[in-house]
Amino acid sequence: MTRQIRLLTKLSLYGMFGFNEFRHTKDKKKKLGYCLMGVLWALLILMMAAYVGAASYGFVIIGMGYFVPAVLALVVSLVAFFFTIAKAGPVLFDQRAYEKQVALPVTAKSIIASRFLSMYLTDMLLGVAVMLPGMVVYGMLEKPGFTFYLYGAIVVLFLPLLPLTAASVAGALIAGIAGRWKRKNLVSILLTMIFLCVFLVGSMGMSRMGEDELIVIMEGMAQQLGNRIGSAYPPALWISEAMVSGKAAALVLFLGVSLGCFLIFLEILGHFYGHVCGLLSAREARGNYRMESLRARPVIRSLLEREWRRYFSSSIYVVNTLTGEVMMVLLAIGVAMAGKDSVDKMLGLPGVAERALPVLLGAFPVLMPLTACSLSMEGKSWWMMQTLPVSRRDMIRSKVALQLIVTLPFYLASEAILIAALRPGWTETISLLAVPAAYILFGARTGIAVNERFPVFDWDSEIKVVKQGASVFLMMVIGLVSAAAPIIALFILWELPAYAVYGIVVILLLLLTGLMELGGRKREPCGPYRLD
Repeated sequence: MTRQIRLLTKLSLYGMFGFNEFRHTKDKKKKLGYCLMGVLWALLILMMAAYVGAASYGFVIIGMGYFVPAVLALVVSLVAFFFTIAKAGPVLFDQRAYEKQVALPVTAKSIIASRFLSMYLTDMLLGVAVMLPGMVVYGMLEKPGFTFYLYGAIVVLFLPLLPLTAASVAGALIAGIAGRWKRKNLVSILLTMIFLCVFLVGSMGMSRMGEDELIVIMEGMAQQLGNRIGSAYPPALWISEAMVSGKAAALVLFLGVSLGCFLIFLEILGHFYGHVCGLLSAREARGNYRMESLRARPVIRSLLEREWRRYFSSSIYVVNTLTGEVMMVLLAIGVAMAGKDSVDKMLGLPGVAERALPVLLGAFPVLMPLTACSLSMEGKSWWMMQTLPVSRRDMIRSKVALQLIVTLPFYLASEAILIAALRPGWTETISLLAVPAAYILFGARTGIAVNERFPVFDWDSEIKVVKQGASVFLMMVIGLVSAAAPIIALFILWELPAYAVYGIVVILLLLLTGLMELGGRKREPCGPYRLD
């Protein structure tokens, strides 16, 4: 069984990260894309390491070094849970992959374990990237004993198990509940979005709690932080007790709970795995179809309806590309409830909420627009678009229009909440309306332009496109840079009125969007892409 798990996991990881294609492809463009992805990942890891190291240094300086492992473990667990819950159900219960693998001389438990292991390894890399810089900073400042490093290495290996198991249970429940409804994709999307909203609201509450606790810490009441962390996620305190105090019993307790929950879930799922896959992949067939009258519609409308149906047919596609819009609304609600003065006091910079809020509000939809993978989502049916008498301009416009239609309700809701709560002046109101709108338009058009450069049509799972595609990752970097540059300019040019900076930002974003649109029109009018 161990050999089966190893081989299946190796096959899954090779397909996930594209190792085989990178080694054997003769396409220099694809190899360049993989190299670019490697460089971007390296830069992201360095940025994360710098941030974690600075945060750990701050905790040690204020006398709270004891809680560094607990805080880092809590962050890793929350992030792993957030990124795993959307893909846990589809990865575990992928019927097409299961039908291919069950014909091989392997057991159902080996298939489940290999799928768990592939997700576990990616989460473990996240744990290493977060825990290692914090451990290094703590070790240099506090000079702990050998057990700190020994227990830390063990913790890093087993830290993703518990959030991975919890996310898999939640994903399985969502898939199971949705599978009993006729519109299972829509129900799955709604349940997942509700769950993620609750999770994000809880995380924001914990972040606000962390700022309050920092004041308490400075007043010498550090024990309250331990009580809060213990009530939110007890394994985080067990990790601190094991690594800092050297308590082997705490480490055994953490390992026992993590491994126990994982093995119990694996054993239960192994008995019903095939049956569950069959139920979730079942489709209702009706035999009363009758041909009715055909209607002719404009090209753009027909393409838009096609994009709409394709978008909402994939729960992974919707959940991942709507997260930015949901966070935009949650940010508006949080600022409206806390008020500008509370945000400024929390950050220690007067006026920061008023100056940076429009950029922050518009940056969220740019991080993951649906256009960043809309071309790749065509997959093996891409050849159909090549046979239609459709111009490239019409196809691009339909995809951009879908992005704008999907984002519009969230944009209007967040703007209405902020304007009603903050009651800004006319210049602030124009900035609050114009800057996010320019960002949304820029993100929609840029996503298409990036996906044109890095399309992926030969995928077997939608996760490879939505979560692991080069265009998606590059678009996240573009979104971060496009938001960071104006915010830095706002702080450097503090004496300059904010609306002047916003005007420059809006002009630049619209200019870049227009250049991309004009550059795209120079391509051939029909048959926009070729498979070679």
